[in-house]
Amino acid sequence: MEYRHSARRRPEFVICLIALLAALLSAPVATAEQTDRVVAIGDIHGADAQLRTLLQTLGLTDTSQRWIGGRTTLVQTGDYTDRGVGVRRVLDLLMRLEREADEAGGQVLVLLGNHEAMNLMHRVSDTPPALLVNFADAKSEQRLQDAYEQDIQFRQERATALGPLAPRLPTREEWITNHPPGLIEYLDALGPDGHYGRWLRERPVVVRVGDSILLHGGLHPDAPADLDDINDQAHREIETYDRYRNQLSERDIILPFYTYQETLDAVRTELQAWTIRLAPTGPPAPDPVTLTRRERRHLELLIEFQRELPAWSLVHEDSPMWFRGFARWDDDTGRGLVDALTDRYEATRIVVGHSIPPSRLITARFDNRIFLIDTGMLTGFYTGRASALEIQGDSVTAVYLDRQVPLVSHIEP
Repeated sequence: MEYRHSARRRPEFVICLIALLAALLSAPVATAEQTDRVVAIGDIHGADAQLRTLLQTLGLTDTSQRWIGGRTTLVQTGDYTDRGVGVRRVLDLLMRLEREADEAGGQVLVLLGNHEAMNLMHRVSDTPPALLVNFADAKSEQRLQDAYEQDIQFRQERATALGPLAPRLPTREEWITNHPPGLIEYLDALGPDGHYGRWLRERPVVVRVGDSILLHGGLHPDAPADLDDINDQAHREIETYDRYRNQLSERDIILPFYTYQETLDAVRTELQAWTIRLAPTGPPAPDPVTLTRRERRHLELLIEFQRELPAWSLVHEDSPMWFRGFARWDDDTGRGLVDALTDRYEATRIVVGHSIPPSRLITARFDNRIFLIDTGMLTGFYTGRASALEIQGDSVTAVYLDRQVPLVSHIEP
């Protein structure tokens, strides 16, 4: 928003701003070509050994993990990051198979899940140190020490400006616990200019392959009517978040390696400081403060960040990356909702991960309109198994390492 009048002639801006600050601080498709064979794999979470074995079982790769799947379309429905230690190996494998399949006339379509969205936003609450250490290098120890010293100096300087609102400085042990070896390298690798970050930012959230729609979480009844809008929205949000982080860093509110939680805390503290400055005794301010153009833009950035973020598809529980309705709806209520969705999108079936069925098996629901394919591949974290859904013509089969289970063998009435 651009203001054409001086702040001296716009005292109502400050009055409205104070009210808004008080409210904020109190508030808690892409389409693939039709192919004869489509294979969908759910949540991997760094389970690289299980993934390699599964791909060979499916006949998609050889013992050297090279693509031999021909014209098969392989769709991975998101959540290949976080939790398991093999995330880097999984990323490297998926990126390479994407290229090899394309050269062979096939396709590997890797989607964004909620954990990829979390990581792109520096949200690493499910990213264990054992995973991060695989991103460390010979310079990591010095890089971590430099970052610690930079952060402590930064926080001390901020404390002068924030006064009593300044949080307690962490001890070195506390700081290292929150910034384990490999974290800085991981965030860099997933950043806008990082090796994995550039690739991840091009991944779709949802794809249509023939008469099937595939995505991570699910489609809320209020989801956009056009699947392309889902992908466009997620990509806009990621781009906006990257821009927010750059601006917050340029304005000395965060450092580039700050985590998602550190960023939220810094923004909230900054807003509290400005609220006190503008209205020391609470809104409305008796004598509106004159703000410069830069100060207004500074506050607008903070407000936009805190007000808009909760509604984004990257974080909202009803968005396509987070929605769990397909697993939770009861049979009677869900059948009508699913029929309406498949009619709206002119799809025979919707395939999703994200929600593990109690059986830990690929599960068909609502007259084979919905397929839940997250079976807890990361053994040791889950008590599940590696699995895939195979679609050939009208037949749908659950594939496990030790067996195949036909789920649909004809067109449903």
